[in-house]
Amino acid sequence: MKRITVLAFALAFAGASLTSCASNNNNGGSQGGHQQPPSFDQMDTNSDGHLSKDEVKGPLAKDFDKLDANGDGVLTEDELPTQKQGQGQQGQGRM
Repeated sequence: MKRITVLAFALAFAGASLTSCASNNNNGGSQGGHQQPPSFDQMDTNSDGHLSKDEVKGPLAKDFDKLDANGDGVLTEDELPTQKQGQGQQGQGRM
């Protein structure tokens, strides 16, 4: 009886682990465990073509005033850092 309980627990744990791994890998096709940042349209929750301080989170919120190049209190898509910044090292050294 004890073996059945241990086996049931092990199977339940393995199933939960697999489910967790599957949900972590379903993040928009990103590789290496890094989550893809949201697009401008995803962050622009009111669809006005600008990002207010209320619409941004994380590093964008922290650097909002630095990124707001014209000082109008909102970010436009051209004021945001491009996703390619910081990716220039990918693929180098491979032959």
